[in-house]
Amino acid sequence: MRLNLAQALICRSDLLLLDEPTNHLDLDAVIWLEKWLKSYPGTLILISHDRDFLDPIVDKIIHIEQQTLFEYTGNYSAFEVQRATRLAQQQAMYESQQERVAHLQKLHRPFPR
Repeated sequence: MRLNLAQALICRSDLLLLDEPTNHLDLDAVIWLEKWLKSYPGTLILISHDRDFLDPIVDKIIHIEQQTLFEYTGNYSAFEVQRATRLAQQQAMYESQQERVAHLQKLHRPFPR
């Protein structure tokens, strides 16, 4: 794993795609990789579940949810806050719409005879 990663990093490229790069790496290797990626001049697409690794490296998150791409600025911690805010706003909008629907249905009920 370390050899494959080293080979990928040595090759000059404008785009680097890494899928779970910290798997099977010891702490020293993870720290080295973090420093190396911070200085990488090209575009980096990084897939990882390691939040501690992501936070100091990334400045933009593309999140795929229900077949839709959502773009967030900042590191992973900022993404979590922004996503929670977006979801809370969506929930509030949904509840408001449901109240409006209930109100309109009440207005349009036929009068009892």
